[in-house]
Amino acid sequence: MDSFQLKADFLPITILRLLRHETDLLQSQLNTITQKAPNYFSNSPVIVDFSAVSEISDQMDVAQICETLRRHQMQPIAARGLKTQSDLPNLANAIQKTSPVKNKVPEAIKVPTKVITKPVRSGTQIYAKDSDLIILAPVNAGAEIIADGHIHVYAPLRGRALAGASGDITARIFCKQLEAELIAIAGHYLVSEKLKMHNTAQNMVQIYLRNDELQIDII
Repeated sequence: MDSFQLKADFLPITILRLLRHETDLLQSQLNTITQKAPNYFSNSPVIVDFSAVSEISDQMDVAQICETLRRHQMQPIAARGLKTQSDLPNLANAIQKTSPVKNKVPEAIKVPTKVITKPVRSGTQIYAKDSDLIILAPVNAGAEIIADGHIHVYAPLRGRALAGASGDITARIFCKQLEAELIAIAGHYLVSEKLKMHNTAQNMVQIYLRNDELQIDII
């Protein structure tokens, strides 16, 4: 009897593609994202892609880059695009150790859809863990709504909405009036400046992923 099996699989893992080796700039831009959506990364695993960095040397501080990512709730698990293998041990040492995986797999528990009937005020965060989220009132600017599944907003959406927070690339966002500060599905996001270009504020829309890009369709 075989002791293991090799099987190809496709996992929703974010790839952070470095465009330049400037740790301060990286930290500043990550700060901007996390200020708008504090739980955007939510300890998600990432692969650091160095292939676009014009000058890669043995002195590149991979550990410092990994530490910067961890401070913003990202967990680097691998690297690609390095011209030499000298930095790979540094990456391995920089990865935070996780707790051992228990052998027993817990049974899947069906979580009921979370329904909100009152306005979501600025500064409020609502999280539908392992379920969909339905909101029947406005989501004000400065509010944040998160779901591991789909998000439905049957009112104006002016805050931040993050669907598929645990990596579900099939999750969708539906809303009656899209005026959001930020929308995201499984780690892919658009901010308000990009959303305004779609000119859909007065229409019922659905938002979904296709070929790793967010699509916005009028319903």
